[in-house]
Amino acid sequence: MPEHDPSLRGPHPVGVIQTRIPCAGDPIDPRRVLPTEIWYPARPGVRERDDGAHPLGLPHRATTDLTPLADAELPLVVFSHGNSGLRQQSTFLMTHLASHGFVVAAPDHVGNTFDEMMALESDEQRREVHLRARSQRPSDIARVIAALVDDRIEADRRPAIDADRIGVAGHSYGGWTALKVPALEPRVRGVCCLAPAAEPFVGRRAFEEGELPLSAEIAALVLAAEDDVLVDRHESIEPLFARLGDHARIDWLDRADHFHFCDGVALLHKVHENTPRPGLPRPPRPIAELRREDETHPWLNERVARFFLDALGAVGARRSTGDAAA
Repeated sequence: MPEHDPSLRGPHPVGVIQTRIPCAGDPIDPRRVLPTEIWYPARPGVRERDDGAHPLGLPHRATTDLTPLADAELPLVVFSHGNSGLRQQSTFLMTHLASHGFVVAAPDHVGNTFDEMMALESDEQRREVHLRARSQRPSDIARVIAALVDDRIEADRRPAIDADRIGVAGHSYGGWTALKVPALEPRVRGVCCLAPAAEPFVGRRAFEEGELPLSAEIAALVLAAEDDVLVDRHESIEPLFARLGDHARIDWLDRADHFHFCDGVALLHKVHENTPRPGLPRPPRPIAELRREDETHPWLNERVARFFLDALGAVGARRSTGDAAA
């Protein structure tokens, strides 16, 4: 059980650094480099400045280059952003996890980020990028894990990582990405998907034979929004969840849509409302009818933190790879 209340901000100051992780083995573009944000628990007794950069100019509750906590090997969670997203799209959640004792890393999936997707001029270009991203995204997350755990990149600027306690998380296209990672990285012990995409978005054969159901040794949680019109409950979420395995769990957030899992809910949802998309099951509900950010983010923080604390353990704990997942 968690040692402290996961619904509240954890006891650790949160530091943040940025690094770049090379993709030398990428068969499509071995020159790709992944800009990556790393959030981590820092030593106690410091004054937090909350000066972490944010692409939307939003509050980012992390302080640059704090001295890392150094008295324990910590669990690692790697996060995959959504289609046309950014590594800092959900800093509310990344910093919450770090405050509870996790090292948290999130790369930009280069080629599939917001600025790059907005620069595309045709549906053909978007289809090409989508196909490349489908191939590259899971490998991106596996590379970040290997870089931090095996290559010990930035080891002097962040806490040590326990290789037996690794989790992955992701939103939307990133939720699908997270589910693909255990087939590439067998050290993953927990997968948390936020509004995960599947076949209706990813395309036919979104999963290869043997990837689902997840092993019973891998804890699995799906968090989804009941009013999501981009990843529909009946067409996408429920059929995907049915394939994860009997040990997987799901929880639904009412009066919420696809971007309630991100920073700047009202801003992103307003863009969503004003962006026509063919083939949606229904139009988005107005933001005034949905949950406010200050209702939504605490709900998500509590469930995701509790999940990873149960699946991977807290600061100072050790979890054997032979243990069954909670």
